Amino acid sequence: MTIEKLKEIYLQGEEREAARIFRELLHGSVRAGLYAALEEEVELLCGRSYAPDVESDYRRAGSERGVAYMAGGKESIRRPRVRRKGGGEVKLAVYEAASSPQGLFEQVVAAVGEGLGIRGSERALKGAVGKSTVGRMWEAKSREQLALVRSRELGMKDWLGVLLDGVWLSKELCVLVAVGIDMEGNKQVLDFEEGTSESVTTVESLLRRLERRGVREKPERCLLVLRDGSAAISKGVRQVWPGALQQECLVHAQSALRDKLRKRDRADLDNHFARLRDAQGKVAGEEAFGEMVDFVSERNAAAGLVLLERRERLLAFHGLDVPSTLNTTFLSTNLIENVFRNWREATGNIKRWNEKGDMVSRWMASGLLWAEAGFRKVRGHGDLPLLAAALAVRAQSSLGAVAPSSSIARTASAATLSPCRSKTNHHNPIN
Repeated sequence: MTIEKLKEIYLQGEEREAARIFRELLHGSVRAGLYAALEEEVELLCGRSYAPDVESDYRRAGSERGVAYMAGGKESIRRPRVRRKGGGEVKLAVYEAASSPQGLFEQVVAAVGEGLGIRGSERALKGAVGKSTVGRMWEAKSREQLALVRSRELGMKDWLGVLLDGVWLSKELCVLVAVGIDMEGNKQVLDFEEGTSESVTTVESLLRRLERRGVREKPERCLLVLRDGSAAISKGVRQVWPGALQQECLVHAQSALRDKLRKRDRADLDNHFARLRDAQGKVAGEEAFGEMVDFVSERNAAAGLVLLERRERLLAFHGLDVPSTLNTTFLSTNLIENVFRNWREATGNIKRWNEKGDMVSRWMASGLLWAEAGFRKVRGHGDLPLLAAALAVRAQSSLGAVAPSSSIARTASAATLSPCRSKTNHHNPIN
């Protein structure tokens, strides 16, 4: 089949047939290239065919059947043989490379990483590699990805916020994940920690490791932490980052409140939360929250009291008085929930988690990196400098609020402390 004939078929509108012929031409070229490379290596060792190099230590020894991995499959070929004149088979480097299933490594791990099961990958490759080989390839690749997640330099970026949430793999296995947002609006999976629950110990372990890797509070600016209503996460954050401003997810709060109201009142509750999410700044946020508290209290007094107790945690971000363009990102943990949704697409074929080895860590790292590949900048990222400035003002105002004015010595002493750390007991008694 010539190139002219291929062009003729394509111009006649037979695109599928033309594509098939093109693949055959391409495959033929690869196959011919393999044979040419094998022959070139044999000539370097033995000399040209029918004109052997008499000074060489090697000689041609005919050929035999072999295999090669090409075009995503396994094929039978005739491979040349070379022997030493003193005896002994010589391994040809070209053939060793062509006959190694590692040639399909990237194709295999990409398929598994996209959610195709081990057995499915074996079938997709038409048996070119067995399921045990696929498993070994994926294990090697996922270890590389785990090392990548845990070794990335985090201290080089200016982190504004950290989202914390847990994903349950089984009844007794929870993985807490941290996603960071930097000054440029970029999102990145920071790290994760396995545990039996979203316990304080799990949270502390994760945050301590993030601190060692460069994610920490700044003396001049508070760190914004977004989380769900977990008391354990709240306490763990206070113990490691006592000066962090904690914003509780409005979506989680809304879901919890809906269960406490009658069905006919839930639509109105959703409207109240929508107004709160759209409100810009402290005054508008407090007004929308007050109206919601009145609405809930009239229908369930106990629920109204619980909502009122969570006031500071739910209005923390509004208190910064920043543009509402940032509300979508910083008033909920939807960002990290979307990460979990994408992660489950990559790990949906797993039926049982083996906690004894590194299986959980490897698959978590691979799935999270897969989800991270689809990250885009957060909405309203152009207004992030205003958020940074507001967090800096909050840190400085917190320092001024706790610094004693009666003693110059004490004031100087207080000024040497981290301004974010000094706000813990003054501004966030509930957190």
